[in-house]
Amino acid sequence: MSTSGKFGFQPVAAFIEPTASAHWRDVAGLEVDMQYFYGSVRSEAGDYWWPIRGFYPDRARYLHLSESKIGGDFHYATDETSSYGGPVKHLQRDGGLQVVTPEGAVLMAVDDSRMEWNDGTELSMTGELVGPGIQFLVPDEDDAFLYTSRLFRTTGTVKGVPVTGLVFHDSMHAKPGKQFLTGPVITKLEAAWVAFATEFEDGTVHSGHLVYGTEGFDLMIIHRSDGPSLIARDIVVHAELDGDPMADTTFPAKVSYTGGGETWVWEAVPGGRCPVREDLPAGHRWRQGWAHHVDETRRPKTTEALMETYNGRLLDTGALEAQAQR
Repeated sequence: MSTSGKFGFQPVAAFIEPTASAHWRDVAGLEVDMQYFYGSVRSEAGDYWWPIRGFYPDRARYLHLSESKIGGDFHYATDETSSYGGPVKHLQRDGGLQVVTPEGAVLMAVDDSRMEWNDGTELSMTGELVGPGIQFLVPDEDDAFLYTSRLFRTTGTVKGVPVTGLVFHDSMHAKPGKQFLTGPVITKLEAAWVAFATEFEDGTVHSGHLVYGTEGFDLMIIHRSDGPSLIARDIVVHAELDGDPMADTTFPAKVSYTGGGETWVWEAVPGGRCPVREDLPAGHRWRQGWAHHVDETRRPKTTEALMETYNGRLLDTGALEAQAQR
C-alpha cells in the first residue's frame, strides 16, 4: 500500500465550458506553468506550416515555425534570431488575457470566443472558437499537473502568405516550483500523444486528445459536432513505425487507440516528418497526419494532428508488438 498520493499518473478528464480564464486560473492548487498556441495552417498553393509558440508567466519561448510543401517533410523556417523570446507581462482585460512585451506589443490575446496571435512579419492570425474546452488532471503528490485545451478555426498570414487552419490554445498547470517540460510527462510517461482536429466538407468537426504512455498515463477525450462525445481510459494502443524503433531516421506511421467501445486511428500523411529535437529525450519524434474514427469514410477538408512519440517507450510498453511479429 502506498504511503503517499501515488496514483500511477492516471488522468481524470472532462469537457468544460470554453472560458478563457480556465487557461490561467489556479486549479486544484496548481498554478499556470505555460500556455501556448500550435496548429496546422495552409495556403491555397499548398504551402504548409506548423507553428508553435509558448509563454511562461514571465517570459516567451521562441517561435518554432516548421514549413513543408504538401507531401514533403518539414524544416524549421525560422530560428531563435528571428522571433522574440524574452520578458513578457500577462494582462487581464475585459474578460480576456493578453501576453505583451515590455514595450507593449501584443503577442497573444484570447477571450471566451476568439484568439489572436502576432509574431511580426513571421505570423499573424485570428481565430474563432470551435467546440467545448477539454481539461484533464493527473493527480500525484509530487508531480501533479493539469492540462486545458481549446480549438480555434483560424485565418491570417505566415511570411505574408494568406493561410487558414486549425489552431489549439493549450495550457499546463503544475505545482509551485515544478515545470511541465522537465516533469514526468516528458521525462518518462509519454509514448504517443496527439491533439487532433479534423474538419470535413460538410462543416463537421471531430477533435480531441489521444494519449498513451507508461504508468497508467492514457486517455481518449473526443468531441464530435455530429455525434456523442467520448472519454475513456484503460485503452489499448497498437503502433507502427516506418523503420527500426531505435534508428534516428524512424518516425511513427500509424497509431490506433481503442477504448470506451471505439477505435480511433492516427495515420501519417506522406512526408510530414519534423526535424528531430535534440533538446528533448532520446526517441522523440513529431510527424503530421490525420486522426479519425476507424469506420470513417469521409475525407477531411482541414486537419491538425501532429503525433508526438517516444519510440523507445512504445517498444517498452508493447505497443509495437504486432509490428515486431511481422
